[in-house]
Amino acid sequence: MNQLTATPDDVRYAYRLLLGREPDAEGFRHYCELLKRDRPGTEAIAKDILGSSEFCKKHGVLTKPDANALPPASVVALQCQACTQAQIESPAFRYWAFRFGETPGMLHRKLWEWCFISQALYERGMLREGKKGLGFAVGNEPLTAMFAKMRSSIVASDVGEEIARTEGWVDTNQHANNLEQLNQRGLCPQDEFADRVQFREVDMREIPDDLRGFDFLWSSCALEHLGSLRAGADFVRDAMTCLRDGGVAVHTTEFNCDSDVDTIETGGSVIYRKHDLLALAELLQKEGHQVAAFDFGLGSTDADRHVEEPPFLGTPQLKLRLGSYASTSFGVIITKGAVAQANGC
Repeated sequence: MNQLTATPDDVRYAYRLLLGREPDAEGFRHYCELLKRDRPGTEAIAKDILGSSEFCKKHGVLTKPDANALPPASVVALQCQACTQAQIESPAFRYWAFRFGETPGMLHRKLWEWCFISQALYERGMLREGKKGLGFAVGNEPLTAMFAKMRSSIVASDVGEEIARTEGWVDTNQHANNLEQLNQRGLCPQDEFADRVQFREVDMREIPDDLRGFDFLWSSCALEHLGSLRAGADFVRDAMTCLRDGGVAVHTTEFNCDSDVDTIETGGSVIYRKHDLLALAELLQKEGHQVAAFDFGLGSTDADRHVEEPPFLGTPQLKLRLGSYASTSFGVIITKGAVAQANGC
């Protein structure tokens, strides 16, 4: 991808976005001289600031996820939690947004989902060579290509085209039926992608028995479209059979921001309440799995409080009005069985 030559305005924006301040005179002069001499792109300016002592002192060092090294245990930070402005603007989520070719810090819940899944798996040492991953209802999301780029072997799955067309997912470009659709952004070199990725048609309500032994799996706001709260919860539990002991599952779904009593329980898009998620976690724990701690905070900024009303125009937003309820994305992280228990995680 060709990068446009950065401008002085790009330097100012990078300072504000990454350091939270206006550029000092000396730093601004340094970058302006660099622009004249070397004509760097915006990516190079951002990388330079991300590696600066000021950024590292304020936010910590960003370890490259493709360094083929497990992050230290202290890096594990994500919990089961809702989408918030503070998190999507955090250094780790900005990093992933950049890797996906998106605008770092863009306030959109779908970008948050991709960053949440990636960071949760990375923190737990899943995104590296030799690991096997399974994606459900992958649609046209960039996660498959990114994980393949990071040298994981991936089975990417989606429902058959007939079901997808009936549900309207083909018309809204939310369905995949071949490998080419999964690397449209060119995130992974095509030869590596073809070597590391397989595509399968899979109905999440009837997971094939041969999908077993994976190190990690994920779904991005898919389980709420299975017809009912119960069907989505059953999928989460059934999918754990696809993992080896110690494997990690990360799911995002719709969360009811308004009520822990009333919600949409059946239909094309259901909304989980706090007590639904806690009940699911209890069942998973009884079945021998570890569920990360819950944080039900919804954020306190203007962006966190704003609810996008229909018709939705695809503009950046963190919460949507679904039926009578404000809904946002919520992530759940589960570790399978014996290894997690033995390690006291």
